[in-house]
Amino acid sequence: MDSEYRIILNVGGVRHETYKHTLKKIPATRLSRLTTNLANYDPVLNEYFFDRHPGVFAQILNYYRTGKLHYPLDVCGPLFEEELKYWGLDSNECEPCCWMTLSGTRDTQDVLKTLDELDIEVDQTEGPELYKRFGWEDDYHNDSLSAWQKLKPRIWRLFDEPNSSRSAQFIAAISVFFLITAIIVFCLKTHPGLRIPELAPFGNFSRNHRSTSSRIHPAQINIDKQNSRPHPTFMVLYRNNL
Repeated sequence: MDSEYRIILNVGGVRHETYKHTLKKIPATRLSRLTTNLANYDPVLNEYFFDRHPGVFAQILNYYRTGKLHYPLDVCGPLFEEELKYWGLDSNECEPCCWMTLSGTRDTQDVLKTLDELDIEVDQTEGPELYKRFGWEDDYHNDSLSAWQKLKPRIWRLFDEPNSSRSAQFIAAISVFFLITAIIVFCLKTHPGLRIPELAPFGNFSRNHRSTSSRIHPAQINIDKQNSRPHPTFMVLYRNNL
């Protein structure tokens, strides 16, 4: 009967049904070696259970059926390659239409691996190597370090190694905060709505009139919108941040 050649695969709670000869199309893989003697075979339900990613398995089973392996866009690259490795498949068998996605994922993995291999750890140099940086190696060996010589390396780490202590992290955060504030203030002070227009008198009034005791009537004041200056608050903030 036809049912004798069918096989049920339960992957992550999702049941798939296919033929035994379909799984034999790709030899030397986990699915091509299924037997009822395996521990994951349930004789009551007559199915094989695998606690793996069901979404990726849909593409894997489709590979057995069609001979074409496509990269699923709803999962990350390392997960897809890990699932392929579990089922005994090679990720290089992906179709040409998926090569760009797969190569992009591998490039990202290579970059992350390179960053992990970089020497970005906190400088834990102690003893002679630490004081050698400041030319005090002999003083260290002679146990003749002054109070300043002992304090200077701590100050250096406080400002140069943000991950060396919580105090260093706090100083780094404050520095970044003021830097960002200075950039924001520098941008906002150029906004037309936050600038103060210059005031200039009409007609023949000049600066000499301002020095006299006579006052200029408000109606004689001209607001020059073309020439404006930033609000004094911005200048105070900008200078303090510097």
